[in-house]
Amino acid sequence: MADKGSGKKITPLFRLERYFYTRTFCAASPGYKKGEKQEGQIEVRATLMNHQEDPSRWKVSLLIGLSDKVDRSKIPYDFSLSLEGFFVCPGMKEASDENRKKFAPLIYVQGSSLLYSMATEYLRNITAAGPYGPYLLTSYSFIPSDLKADSKRPKGIYLKRSPDDKGLVN
Repeated sequence: MADKGSGKKITPLFRLERYFYTRTFCAASPGYKKGEKQEGQIEVRATLMNHQEDPSRWKVSLLIGLSDKVDRSKIPYDFSLSLEGFFVCPGMKEASDENRKKFAPLIYVQGSSLLYSMATEYLRNITAAGPYGPYLLTSYSFIPSDLKADSKRPKGIYLKRSPDDKGLVN
């Protein structure tokens, strides 16, 4: 990719290599009546892992679903989605651990946001053929709350070994 103005080659910070849905569930709510719609409280959980042997590879996992606190009869569709995205960061192999930790929040926010937009479109597509028409997810911010408060170290993004993935660190 090249910059139109200068002609210089632009290397993206990271790129999506592949993504997939590991679990999907969507059902029309049987008691729902059009016009009774309430905004559904969704729960979102995103995790970031860095490959232990290749620091240029990252994995973002995203879980999206309705909260248990929601009255399902006032929501047109009950749903839950799980996605995984694999990203590569070309300049990370040579980066120090300290620099990698600095980039982790950016990869977390951008990677999660990209997967969330894909999930929004996926859910819209499958509900468009449903009895209540297409359902769109509300917007969501993946910026960790302590980053919003101008804190230096985000909670929940740590580079350590994960018990589930032998080649990835969480």
